[in-house]
Amino acid sequence: MSVKAAATHIDWTKLSTSLGLKTETVAALGAFRKRNEEARRVLSDLKEQKTAVDFAHYRKVLKNQAIVDEVEKAHKAFKPTSYDVSAQIKSIEAVEAKA
Repeated sequence: MSVKAAATHIDWTKLSTSLGLKTETVAALGAFRKRNEEARRVLSDLKEQKTAVDFAHYRKVLKNQAIVDEVEKAHKAFKPTSYDVSAQIKSIEAVEAKA
């Protein structure tokens, strides 16, 4: 089971009640769950935000048109670097399979 799939299938009630965990551990799991849910909410909010830059607006607002042109050129030329992480994912899945 992948990490993403495992994270979506956690039965928090069963985890905190049926495993005989100490009170401190249950409290720590509850705090972790709360932080996780908040991070997911923030991520969802960020995904919904507009990400396009309106350079025409900045051309109207700013006196220095050259800087807008320069930034637009740099923005269009930007290519994010991608990394091949398949080896790391395979090793993580191998460790998870042993666990």
